[in-house]
Amino acid sequence: MTSYLIDKLEALKEDENKLKEQQRVLQEEIELEIEKKRRLELDGTIIKLRTQVDEIRKNIEGEIMPDNRLLVLKFGKHNYTQKEQREIEYGRGQDRGGREIVTLLTLEKFKDNLSKVSKEQMELMNTQRGNTKLKQQLKWSLPHQIKIYDDIIPIFTTMIGIMKKQEFEIDALKSKLDM
Repeated sequence: MTSYLIDKLEALKEDENKLKEQQRVLQEEIELEIEKKRRLELDGTIIKLRTQVDEIRKNIEGEIMPDNRLLVLKFGKHNYTQKEQREIEYGRGQDRGGREIVTLLTLEKFKDNLSKVSKEQMELMNTQRGNTKLKQQLKWSLPHQIKIYDDIIPIFTTMIGIMKKQEFEIDALKSKLDM
């Protein structure tokens, strides 16, 4: 009888070990499924965020800013040729219908031109009286909406990079754990 009970006890212990192993395997599978779902959500978030940033970026692409070369010519450091200086000083002329031709610049060129004029010069120009026509021609600040876009895009781009880096680090840690 004792050997029967001992055999039964050993069989129960074996069954218990098998159940524990099955439980461990199932727990790992559940964790893996949860991680897969989290990754899919993360990938979806990154894709959505990248799409939104690209759409915002489209709002400030191309030649959208007024020509501010006159500002640089009057108050900044420039390397314009004499021909370019005459074109800037005397305007772009008129089209066949008598309408003034307005030259537009890209946002980057507009900001580059602004960087060639010192803040002191801009403040001095802004506080001076007289020649309001010249002041109207001198475009020296970014419109509010474009400034917001221009400030936000690098932040979101950085966030996308951080999320990708974290995903890479998680993969590296998991591969170390699997070894």
